[in-house]
Amino acid sequence: MSRPVTLVSGQWADLPFEAFCEKAGAMGFDGVEIACWGDHMDVQAAATDPRYVEDRKRILERNKLGCWALSAHLAGQCVG
Repeated sequence: MSRPVTLVSGQWADLPFEAFCEKAGAMGFDGVEIACWGDHMDVQAAATDPRYVEDRKRILERNKLGCWALSAHLAGQCVG
């Protein structure tokens, strides 16, 4: 079984989530790790509004992407 090749959205948080997903899909990624900042993932909305989660899922599906992780760290590119 091969592993999915994914792209972390944090470096792209200045783009709307839908535009980011369009780019990731066009570049051939299998999925994304969604950043919990910018407009990519509002954790409070996801916890309280099922429509918010369904909207995010539809955006992923339209772009043939999966999501296996959320990114809640802002220092993702920090090396030690």
